[in-house]
Amino acid sequence: MTIDIEGLREFIEARDRSDPPYFAGRKEVIADIETICRTMWQRHTAGAPQHKGMTRIIHGAPGAGKTSLLGHLACRRNDGEPRIVNMPGPDSLESGDELAALLAGALKAGLDKTVLQQYNRHMQLQLGIGGTHVQHGREVSDPRQPDPVRSVLAHHPVKKWQYPVVLAIDEFQNTAGDRFSPHARILQAVHNQKYQAPIMLVLAGLGDTVDRAMELGLSRPAQGTTWTLGCFDEAESDDLIAGWGRHFGLPDGDWRNTMRGIAEDCDHWPVHVQNALMALADEVVAADGKLEDVQSSVVRARSRKRQLAYYRQRMSPEIEGSAYLVGAMMRDLEPARGVIGVDRLIRQHCIDESGWRLPDGMTVNDFTRHLIHRGALHKHLDTGTVECPIPSFRAWLIEQGEPPHENDPEPDSRPSPGF
Repeated sequence: MTIDIEGLREFIEARDRSDPPYFAGRKEVIADIETICRTMWQRHTAGAPQHKGMTRIIHGAPGAGKTSLLGHLACRRNDGEPRIVNMPGPDSLESGDELAALLAGALKAGLDKTVLQQYNRHMQLQLGIGGTHVQHGREVSDPRQPDPVRSVLAHHPVKKWQYPVVLAIDEFQNTAGDRFSPHARILQAVHNQKYQAPIMLVLAGLGDTVDRAMELGLSRPAQGTTWTLGCFDEAESDDLIAGWGRHFGLPDGDWRNTMRGIAEDCDHWPVHVQNALMALADEVVAADGKLEDVQSSVVRARSRKRQLAYYRQRMSPEIEGSAYLVGAMMRDLEPARGVIGVDRLIRQHCIDESGWRLPDGMTVNDFTRHLIHRGALHKHLDTGTVECPIPSFRAWLIEQGEPPHENDPEPDSRPSPGF
C-alpha cells in the first residue's frame, strides 16, 4: 500500500472548513432525511397530498460536523436519491434569483439559465408595481419579488420531476429579516407544502437555529424533527480514523492507537478528531511517508495546539471581557436547570468589577443567548437542559475564568489539562 503524500498535502491545505475525505457517523440523521424524501416521493407518484412540517433542523456547536454532513449528502448522486441544493449560508436563500437558479439546476441540466433569465425579467417588470414603506424617515419603493419556486415550477412542473429535492441551508442562524420577508415566506410555503411538490427543508446551524426558524414563521418543530450533533461515540471516532487511513493509503499500525488516544482525550469532538488527523498528516508528509519516523508526542502537541486555537476562536470580545463571570457560571452549571439555571448563575456571580460584569448593552438573557450562539452553551430541545457541548471546552473556560493572583502567569501560559 502506497501512502498518498500529495493527497495528504491537499488535506492539510484544505483545513477544517472543507468536507472530510472520509465521512463517519451521523447515520441516524442521514437515515431520517432519506426516509422523509422517500415518503415524499411515494406520495408524489401516488398523487397524494404532501404532509406538512417535514422540515428537519440540525444544530450544534461549531465543529460538530453540520457542514460536513450537508456536503456528504450533496455528494450522493445515485439513481433514485434526492437532489441536494446545498447552500453554504442563507445568502442564496435571501437572493431569490440565486435560489431559483439553484433549484432549477438541480432538477434539470441547463434549466437554471432559462429560469434565471425569466426571473430577472419578472423582477424588472415588478419594479414600481409594489407599494412603499418608510426607511430612515423617507418612503422607498417596495417591489414585489417573484416567487423563485413558482418561477421554476412554471418551466418544470412537478409532474416532470424525477426525484425529490432537499433545500439544505447551512449557517441558518444568520438568516436576516422577519416572518414577512420574501425569503421567509418561501420557507413557510415549503414547510407548509403550499407548492405540493416533493421539496424538503433541512436547516443547519448553531444552538439558536430553532429560535431563528420560529422567528421567520416556521411552526414550532414537532418531536423528532430536530437533531443535535454532539460528540462522536468511540466507534464513530474509530471509523473516521480507520476510514481516513484507508483513504490515504496508511497501513495499520501504532498511529491508529495514538489517534484513538487523542480522540478520547478531546471527548471525541468531531473537529478535534479531524484536526488530530491533520496533525498526523503534517508529520507523515514531513517524514516523506515513513511512519516509523513519526513521533506520537509531536502529533499530540500539534493536535493540542489546534484544539486550543479552536477554543480561542469561540471567544467573542463579549465573552473575553466577562471571562471571570463565564468561568464561574461554567463551574457551577447544572444542565438540568436549563436556561433559567444559566440566568440564575449569571445573576449570582455578576458584580461590578472587571471581568465580572455583563458585556456593555447586554441583559442577562442577551448574554445567555450569546453564549448559545457562540457554541459555549447548547440547549437540548427534547429535555430543556443546557450544557457546554464539549467537556474539555468547559474545563478550558473555567480555567480561563480564574482571576489571576499576584505573581501568577497569564492564563494562556498556565499548564492546560489535556494530553
